[in-house]
Amino acid sequence: MPVRQPLQQVRFGGIEAGITDAHGLKAERQPPVFYLRGKCVVIYLRCSVLHRPNHSRISLPDEDSTAAFAARLAPALQAGMVIYLRGDLGAGKTTLVRGLLRALGYDGRVKSPTYTLIEQYDIAGLNLRHFDLYRFRDAEEWEAAGFRDEFDGRNICLVEWPEQAAGLLPPADLEINFEILPHGRTLDLQALTDTGKQCLAALPD
Repeated sequence: MPVRQPLQQVRFGGIEAGITDAHGLKAERQPPVFYLRGKCVVIYLRCSVLHRPNHSRISLPDEDSTAAFAARLAPALQAGMVIYLRGDLGAGKTTLVRGLLRALGYDGRVKSPTYTLIEQYDIAGLNLRHFDLYRFRDAEEWEAAGFRDEFDGRNICLVEWPEQAAGLLPPADLEINFEILPHGRTLDLQALTDTGKQCLAALPD
């Protein structure tokens, strides 16, 4: 049975079933299963999700594994990227930023910008801007502090707590969501633009 394209209709007797490829998920080809119940035909269309090219989940059992992942991500970064870092307090967002900077060759002190809201780093030919918006509340401060100018298409902007500046931030190329587990962390990476997809595709194994 050939694979149907998104929104294409398949007819079984007097029944039509629409098969969609939601969010770019690729489906494994399997024939429908028919069960006769009197005059009714119940159709179960079975598919297995194989792969979603703009999404990846990483297990981080300890801080060393976070540093190791940062070392993989660092060479895949592109100038102008906007990366949202989401997760609870202590989930590892700043640890990841510190690992990225170390992987790029920065050996100075890496502070959390909890009170300054932004820390600037120029290293390895890249301009990184680390935002921590946990305490951000004032939209007027965004303009007065010149934060908008930091998103200039050249700086790589890593933004913790992006929801605090909803409506002010440009869209993310890549979202990294941290989850605290009983033992370690997991992070989910989701590419939201072509640039983000290129970044994920460039991650070394």
